Amino acid sequence: MRSAPLALAVLLVPVLAVAPGCKPREPELPPPPPPAKPVSIWTARESQDIAAKLVEAAQRESWSSQFRDRNSRAARLAVGAIADRSGKEVAVEEFASAITAALSASGGDKLAAGTAAEADFTITGVITSSAGTMPEGGAAVYFAVDLSVAPAAGGDVVWHFAIEQPVAAP
Repeated sequence: MRSAPLALAVLLVPVLAVAPGCKPREPELPPPPPPAKPVSIWTARESQDIAAKLVEAAQRESWSSQFRDRNSRAARLAVGAIADRSGKEVAVEEFASAITAALSASGGDKLAAGTAAEADFTITGVITSSAGTMPEGGAAVYFAVDLSVAPAAGGDVVWHFAIEQPVAAP
């Protein structure tokens, strides 16, 4: 008769160990949506203004004239990697598109837009920012755009373009 409590204990221990795992589970909640992307004070207008200044300045430089004279055609430029280190959520793809559009609109005498595969030169660079004040006294963020033009096949930088663009702080 002593075997009955032992047999009961042998049967109940595994049942009691498994029983908590058999209870119905709470439905898992889906993960929360990612936070909304911060709105940048850098607008499409800043991208277009700086792109136009870049193309205008590049057309005045001797390297673009020398390329045209040596090759009897405009130099084709492609936009490569531009890093946003400003911490202000600059739309780099939009800026790259603005540069390509400005190159296309330049008339193609010295410079033209090209794809990465056909480009003679590649534009790369970085965008940074700092705090300051506008000439009128209001708060501003100054975006420093530092771009380089180098042969697409590799080699030394042929031209450097740097500009600082103030944008009124919100």
